[in-house]
Amino acid sequence: MSVPVAMIPYTNMAPYRQLGVPPGCHFVPLVPSASIGALMTGAVVAAAVPVGGLARLKGVVEMVGRFGIAAKGPSMSVLFFSCVPFEAMHAPRTLRVTGDSASSVRLLFLLLGRTLGFGRLPCLAPDGQQPDAELLIGDRALIRGAVTRVDDGFAHVTDLSQKWLDIQGLPFVFARWVVRKDAPESVKTAIGRWLDDFKEKESLLVARAVSRAARKLSIPPDLVQRYFRAIRRCLNEEDIRGQQRFLREIEPFGRAPLFQNP
Repeated sequence: MSVPVAMIPYTNMAPYRQLGVPPGCHFVPLVPSASIGALMTGAVVAAAVPVGGLARLKGVVEMVGRFGIAAKGPSMSVLFFSCVPFEAMHAPRTLRVTGDSASSVRLLFLLLGRTLGFGRLPCLAPDGQQPDAELLIGDRALIRGAVTRVDDGFAHVTDLSQKWLDIQGLPFVFARWVVRKDAPESVKTAIGRWLDDFKEKESLLVARAVSRAARKLSIPPDLVQRYFRAIRRCLNEEDIRGQQRFLREIEPFGRAPLFQNP
């Protein structure tokens, strides 16, 4: 019987998809935040889960090697668009955040808090009101970041991964491959071997993913190539330190809503 594995439907995961599915598995397309609940309920057995959701999954999952999504410098797909500079986004400014993410919203919260002070954070824009800033992730951010816009009021673009590097001096890890602890050993082995195979073939898989991604998003292939170079999928020790730093900094804030309604 085939077991379900969550697969983020964004371009940043396209090289993984080029490898095909792990033996005995099938992909279930889920945005990053949805994979957390799916792992908790057992709707999927494995996922590249947002690092921001790892606390909720403590005792439920285990890491599979050092695989995921990370960036040291610009990520190109986790972008904060604002009508004023990042340093001026204090209350009473308003923002809108994506519901697809569990890591990026927390990252934005930390970066704004470190920059402005946690008592001066902007609040969420009421429904129907144009916000002063918006957080986008994935393909929407990549496409919008590639287009020069002069008519949407958002003259400033902040790449959150670059901002994290500027402040912390470390890469940011957005997601890690995990598997449920109660998954059959055969499934854990299959996913582990699939990821090891990915590491060996990564350069080829990345190259194969470029043209299809460019066509799908209607952006130049050289932009996709630059994006794939910005994203790291096989993580190193510095990435792990960046992940640990983020988890330590966000832990005191628990699961309470990070940005408040007006």
